[in-house]
Amino acid sequence: MGSPSATAPEIQAQIRQQQVILELGQQALETDDLDQLMHDVTVAVADTLDNEYCKVLELLPDGDEVFLRQGVGWREGLVGSATVPTDRDSQAGYTLISEEPVIVDDLSDEERFSGPELLTSHDVVSGISVIIGSVEDPWGVLGTHTSDRREFTTHEANFVQSAANILAAAIERAKKEQQLREREAQLNVATNAASIGLWIWDVQENVFTADEFLAESYGMDPEVVTTGAPIEAFFEPVPGEDRDEIWDQLERALETGVFSAEYRVRNADGDLMWMVSRGEVEYDGNGQPVRMHGAVTDITERKQREQEIREREERYRDLFTSMSEGYCVIEKVDTPPEKPTDFRYIEANPAFEEHTGIGDVTGRTLREVVSEEFQEWSEIYERVVRTDEPVKFERELVTQERVLECYAFPVGDETDEQVGVLFADVTERVKRERRLENLIERLEASNERLEEFAYAASHDLQEPLRMVSSYLQLIERRYDGDLDEEGKEFLQFAVDGANRMREMIDGLLAYSRIETDGDPFEPVDLNAVLEDVLDDLQLRFEESGGEVTSDTLPTVAGDRGQLRQVFQNLLDNAIEYSGDEPPRIHVSAERHSKDRAKWVLSVSDNGIGIDPEYSDQIFEVFQSLHGQDEHNGTGIGLALCERIVERHGGEIWVTAEPGDGSTFAFTLSAASDT
Repeated sequence: MGSPSATAPEIQAQIRQQQVILELGQQALETDDLDQLMHDVTVAVADTLDNEYCKVLELLPDGDEVFLRQGVGWREGLVGSATVPTDRDSQAGYTLISEEPVIVDDLSDEERFSGPELLTSHDVVSGISVIIGSVEDPWGVLGTHTSDRREFTTHEANFVQSAANILAAAIERAKKEQQLREREAQLNVATNAASIGLWIWDVQENVFTADEFLAESYGMDPEVVTTGAPIEAFFEPVPGEDRDEIWDQLERALETGVFSAEYRVRNADGDLMWMVSRGEVEYDGNGQPVRMHGAVTDITERKQREQEIREREERYRDLFTSMSEGYCVIEKVDTPPEKPTDFRYIEANPAFEEHTGIGDVTGRTLREVVSEEFQEWSEIYERVVRTDEPVKFERELVTQERVLECYAFPVGDETDEQVGVLFADVTERVKRERRLENLIERLEASNERLEEFAYAASHDLQEPLRMVSSYLQLIERRYDGDLDEEGKEFLQFAVDGANRMREMIDGLLAYSRIETDGDPFEPVDLNAVLEDVLDDLQLRFEESGGEVTSDTLPTVAGDRGQLRQVFQNLLDNAIEYSGDEPPRIHVSAERHSKDRAKWVLSVSDNGIGIDPEYSDQIFEVFQSLHGQDEHNGTGIGLALCERIVERHGGEIWVTAEPGDGSTFAFTLSAASDT
């Protein structure tokens, strides 16, 4: 360390150091370029102390490293990129927690910390490092070093600390300026976003100044507005009918101290804009007005919304009074806890009395008007308010022989808890519905009687047919040798007719029992159903040389026995009408394109096909497109299929062309567990 008594050269050096500090301090006050200042400080410190190196290390946000922001003497590329750790074993870390300058005489003998790679790689031996800022709020480190061993004096260490203090002050000032700029930017953004302009009126000099927002809004020259002009100039864009009102407000404000006015101005495009201007007056010691300062806001959109609301209210009022439906609004009455709950009619349109027969309800309570139905109305009101959902219900006015369809729904805001009720006269519709219901009931009863008749008729015809068949067989056995060929042919016709009649009666009996004898629906695996049907038709397929292919079929909700009958009838038809070629049949399934809860089952064949003209006729009872000499059948199989499918909530149809095969398709509901 240096000796306590200073020599002449040392005094000269101290004077030089003080001069450098003064120059750096002056530069710090005159510049906004922090990096240039940091660079000049490192140059000045290194030159003044005759050192090879000087550096400014900035503490990074994570606090684990410092960054070589500026410096002199270091190898090219390190300034602006090199970092140094700040742990306590490093000189930088030690400096950041030191109140006093850290002086190193010989880095190789240093026991307080180790030299970082930045120093050792440059053969640094001695140096001084000081904190920039404070231990409580450090910004970084200022350090100067030499590769020769050297004992630095306290004055030299204080010189480095003074340079660091200049940097700390400049950094703090820059932070404050940056914060000020940010606040100004935020204020500008806020005022622009809110369409706000600021103004000042020097009352005694009659000079009015404002910002560019006001100039743009008023359609005035920004230079005139920002430099100032007589207040009368700012009234030129204001329509005459608004101008007098503003003057009156200004004159009153000079007495009351507060100014507020809404008025219109015409901008540079000639459009009228609504503005609101508010201000306060400053007075001198004698109570005379000196200036008024305030803000102006563009409220054009607000005025437009208010106008739209007024127009909507007018339209609503017109609709309210002219609509044919009755309408009223009710709300809960604030009653003491000891009194029963009640509701009040807020308003009702003229049609309300027409529909309900109750007039002049506005202001009256529900207990007064509908005392007998009060409890039900109370529950409807509470339900609407609680769920915020509309409630639909009907009211039958017995004395008026009318039925009203009512809709109760929330109106007003969350605090109002008001409920509107719309009354529509649906008397004619209800009458039609009731007539339709009666007709359906009669049709159902008629169908039931027809089914009973069909069952009874078909059942009672069984016995006479058995007798006819028995006697025909007896004649055939007893008189076979006595009949000629023509007689035998006649007898065979009679036997065939009786057999066909029995088959038709059996089919009619089965048709009449579709609803009454059906089993409850359950999940049905159609793959198993098809397999059973193929077993039953095995002999027919062998005789015809037919073949059946199938996709994997779904599990549906239905009556297994009846669904088996559908597949059996469709496959049997495909064999019967296969033509000259062996039947080729394919059974497939796919999800319904519009209702994913349903399946579409299809049975396609390569048979003789059907003329599309008869695609509906073939599903009628006892309808056949071919004579008995062409094809066997009673003409009831497809009718049975249709009735079974309809019982299952589906529909059946055919797609076919003559000579090009047929595809019978029908829909079934998927089982609930699939």
